[in-house]
Amino acid sequence: MLILGLSEDLFDAGASLTDGERVLFAANEERYTRRKNEGGFPRRSLEAALRETGATLADVDRVCVSGLMTPPLPVRLFPKLHDWIYAIKRDKRETLLRRVMDGVTFLTPLSHTAPDAASRGWVGRLLPAVMRRRLPGLRPGVPVEMVDHHEGHAAGAGFLSGYDRALCVTADGMGDGLSLTVSRFDAETGVERLWAVPSRDSFGLFFEALTEAFGFVPCRDEGKLTGLAALGDPARVREPELFRMDGESIVYTGPHGRQGVVWAKETLLGKYPREDVAAWAQDILERAVLDVTRRWVQRTGLTRLAVAGGVFANVKLNQRLHELEGVETVFVYPNMGDGGLSLGAIASRGGLKPQRVRDVFLGDGYSDAQLEQALRGAGLSYERRDDIGGAVAERLAEGALVARFDGRMEWGPRALGNRSILAPACDAKVPDRLNELLRRSDFMPFAPALPEEDADLYVARADAARHAAEFMTVCFNCTPLMAERYPSVVHVDGTARSQFVRADANPGFHRILARYRELTGGGVVLNTSFNMHEEPIVRTPEEGVDTFVRAGLDWFAMGPFLARRKT
Repeated sequence: MLILGLSEDLFDAGASLTDGERVLFAANEERYTRRKNEGGFPRRSLEAALRETGATLADVDRVCVSGLMTPPLPVRLFPKLHDWIYAIKRDKRETLLRRVMDGVTFLTPLSHTAPDAASRGWVGRLLPAVMRRRLPGLRPGVPVEMVDHHEGHAAGAGFLSGYDRALCVTADGMGDGLSLTVSRFDAETGVERLWAVPSRDSFGLFFEALTEAFGFVPCRDEGKLTGLAALGDPARVREPELFRMDGESIVYTGPHGRQGVVWAKETLLGKYPREDVAAWAQDILERAVLDVTRRWVQRTGLTRLAVAGGVFANVKLNQRLHELEGVETVFVYPNMGDGGLSLGAIASRGGLKPQRVRDVFLGDGYSDAQLEQALRGAGLSYERRDDIGGAVAERLAEGALVARFDGRMEWGPRALGNRSILAPACDAKVPDRLNELLRRSDFMPFAPALPEEDADLYVARADAARHAAEFMTVCFNCTPLMAERYPSVVHVDGTARSQFVRADANPGFHRILARYRELTGGGVVLNTSFNMHEEPIVRTPEEGVDTFVRAGLDWFAMGPFLARRKT
């Protein structure tokens, strides 16, 4: 059986393909359009899914689509509206269109009310017909199933966690009228929702408004607030609590939408240093999510957490979760934002066997001939190496910056070794050099990659989030050894967003780390995404070559080929 999953959300659309047992392909539109967090109908990632697997729409036996009321029906009926909304959301100016869009979002009941049974009924009849128009090759009678936004988040996290039973917590800006849900996951029965918070009281929208107030891009740059937060003190911001418990409900008492952005600019950033405001916001988010989680761990007795939704891109929050008393372990869905909903929709409808996800190298792959053609076309000097991993490790030991392009592309927001830039983590000056070459913000920390078997040497409480750390989705407190030997990947608060690399999941990358350990006495290297600032991670060999040249990196390991910078 071939099952297709689609997400056509306003941001970070994508497509997935499974055979019920395995994930055959998963990717997001941004890698094809080269616009970060691209939304709309995922035409290009759908085409890639069929191309990479050799399938056609006529081979598909079921289609699962994320979203009942999200995105709104007009956007689904008129795809041009997506480009209009995307442009408005990315425009930092205060415009009439922004105010109108915010009014629609926060004053219309549909935007913050979960669909009832009647709504689900007509949506279930109308939207499949709309989707069939987009899938002209689909066989008659093939079911097209629409999946609740947060149910997709929860199912994705639960079904890929490897847990038999777990507490699933989802949190994001908004989706199908909700912003947070708590569910019970059982590998045999699936997901059962226990509690939910409407989007009007959203932690995610609060953080999104602050992101824009800081001058960053909302729905994309929230991680920059988290990076800044480590530099500030929340106690220095003396403002009223914005979230409170009202019986069994969470209520947001602050301003919404544009009013929230203006308030943050004038009241917060006008009175306090931005680092302190970021720390204050991070503290609010952590306390609120931890309170919810603690309450439901106690009520259900479930001590294993599986979390998803854009809020859980916040790696510091995820650290607080795995440190929470009563929590045994935490799994963070690797593509935690809306980009993961295409596969979550499949999981929700029983189209994916519960499993412990081994890796997320699920995107485009290329032959050695295609890789060599790209190198030759760019006029780079290169040679084929029998032990490319050993050669990369040797260059890193010499202090070089090495781009790596190998195997299939990672699915999700993290570069996990196949589309990565690697650097020696022992050199405290490396972050400044990388920030200059890649044109990135100097306050954002870089992440370490290390052999999974060495994790306990470098981070505390590794077992509490060992699986999540394979996908670089959680922070840990660093050991003195990590802080002393690898300063370039330890943040100012003594933490690191560590990636644990398993030999069976990525043998090529693990070979680099193991050989680097032999050469230097430790297997920790700096791993950052292979892209320039404001660009998606590279997808094709040609994009890899272009970025390598523009960035001015030292060496390029592309499959079995090792190329050097033009001099």
